[in-house]
Amino acid sequence: MKGEMYEEIEQSKKSLNWGALKALSLLLFVAGAAAFVYQLFGGDARRAWSAYLTNYVYWTGLGFGTFLLSPVLVATNATWGRPVKRLSESVIFFLPVSFIALLPLFLARADVFWWVLNPEEQKAPWLNTPFFFAREGIGLLALALAAALVVYNSVKNDLEFMKGSTSGNAERRSAQATFSVAYIILYAFIMTLVSFDMMMSLNPEWLSTLFGAYYFVVSFYAGLALLAILSTFAVKKMGMGKTILKKQFHDIGKLLFAFCVVSMDFFYVQFLVIWYANIPEETRYILWRVVYDPWSALAWTVLICLFIIPFIVLLLRKIKMKPVLLSAMAVWILIAIWLEKFLLVTPSMVKSKSLPLGIFEILITIGWLGLFAFCILSFLQKYPVLAVSDPKLPEAFETEEAKVHLA
Repeated sequence: MKGEMYEEIEQSKKSLNWGALKALSLLLFVAGAAAFVYQLFGGDARRAWSAYLTNYVYWTGLGFGTFLLSPVLVATNATWGRPVKRLSESVIFFLPVSFIALLPLFLARADVFWWVLNPEEQKAPWLNTPFFFAREGIGLLALALAAALVVYNSVKNDLEFMKGSTSGNAERRSAQATFSVAYIILYAFIMTLVSFDMMMSLNPEWLSTLFGAYYFVVSFYAGLALLAILSTFAVKKMGMGKTILKKQFHDIGKLLFAFCVVSMDFFYVQFLVIWYANIPEETRYILWRVVYDPWSALAWTVLICLFIIPFIVLLLRKIKMKPVLLSAMAVWILIAIWLEKFLLVTPSMVKSKSLPLGIFEILITIGWLGLFAFCILSFLQKYPVLAVSDPKLPEAFETEEAKVHLA
């Protein structure tokens, strides 16, 4: 049964024009890189680096957050998500990019981080260039390595299974479980580091102990949204309509709703503590974004688009059962999360009477999108998109016989 599914999917994959899709992705990347260079040397360098950092924290969180579902499925021994497990792993080629992309930030550290030119004695043990970039680089590299070991053992089992060999399968499944737990632990720790260093450190007086947890929860929220989009693409373009069923879309939708609520709860708790304490160093950060122009309108837009609208829409069962509608909601969420990262980063770096969001910020974001898409497409083209050796895969289909009906 699994062999037949695999063959059907592989045949559908071959019909896709991967070359054209990857060429388009690279074209978007080149356009974004050109826009960044032009803005850096011929426009406003401060806005160029602000856009770079906004996209860095956004795409880094999205990449590691999307991958998180695979280790979670393995560590919790969950069944429902086995058909989409490999789609979660498809971001693996992008994860080292987050490490490499630290280099431009290191080279431009004086233009990005205030503490490089204006060190504070109390914060110098933490905010100093060698320690700052060493911990970021080592942390992201360790997290990417843990992810690579999860994928290696997962894909290796599939390739051996299709050859008719079961040698070493049990050992690789055990290793996959071990590295999955390691990834989950590292994810919480390293994503907290990224949020503290890349965003919180931009404001010398502001501090929130909950900010790291908020960042890695919202990153998983974004990852689930991307998974909904990838699942729809897999069903429509890669022949996975017999493997990714209504049940899987419904469960992804339920998880999206759950993490919309969790993210909203973390946001509210963080805001409530700052409001209740009424400490000037903390309230200034909130007031600058919520009360004063040009940020106030964007702040309310983010609140409505990221939390309130998804909460209302994802209450509807029909939305969660329809791949196209769920994907449309997922795109909405991903755009809202980007705007949220823009709101967290840009006011600390760019002082402007008008909202510094224009064509160059959009093009730079599109460039990161192209690079991200290229990495995913490269993985999906090269490796099996169904974890056929997974012993829990057949259980995912036992309670649902109907295929996904594509409207």
